[in-house]
Amino acid sequence: MSEIRALIEQLVAAGVDPIEAAEIVTRAALHGAANAPKQRSAGAIRQERYRRNKASQVTESDAGDDLSSPEGSSPTPPSPKPLQSIPPSPPKGGSSPTDRAIEVFSDQASKAGLPVPRKVTADRRRKVEARIREHGEELWAEACRRMANSAFCRGENDRGWRADLDFLCQPKSFNGLIEGKYDDRPHRQSQAPPQKTAFQLHQEAFAKELDKTINGNDRYDDRPDNVVDLAATDYRYSGTPSPVRR
Repeated sequence: MSEIRALIEQLVAAGVDPIEAAEIVTRAALHGAANAPKQRSAGAIRQERYRRNKASQVTESDAGDDLSSPEGSSPTPPSPKPLQSIPPSPPKGGSSPTDRAIEVFSDQASKAGLPVPRKVTADRRRKVEARIREHGEELWAEACRRMANSAFCRGENDRGWRADLDFLCQPKSFNGLIEGKYDDRPHRQSQAPPQKTAFQLHQEAFAKELDKTINGNDRYDDRPDNVVDLAATDYRYSGTPSPVRR
């Protein structure tokens, strides 16, 4: 009430009629009380927030569907796309040493009828790379050729076993191939019996004649050259047959 009275006194001091000043202040007070905000409950506040959030989501959805911008406003720039990883460029020459080594093996294995790898796993690649680092591509190609040319590696063994990429990648097997362990052995040609020397022929003839003389064995009579002199002479071998006394 003190504030209302002070306002009335100010209006009167300004030259307003006291009754009119009282009416003006009363109307102003009543209008302010009617327009004063009312206190809301916690539930009403939550409902109001929910309605505002729902209206905001609908507005954003409509704005995203409408690609055209209103007149006089600038269009919203599209959000940048995430950077995609760039695949590494292949090495010069078209393929890596490991890929070339696998191609060499597959070519030789196909010609020799050996198993060709259908899937080169990460473990197989590591083993091939290890052999390439240790021996180089030239020795790898030589080992592949020796394996393809080996009858044993092609399955001509008692088990019918055939070599494959895993066999070649084993250090012991690889060393055995390049050292010729699995190479085919040359077939031994049948050799004619060595010709007898004149001294050997004389001994045989002497033994036959002695058998005939002592034992009366005439099984050698059908040979016209089976005549030996049993007289004493020097039959020691001196590089040339001793003369036969007849």
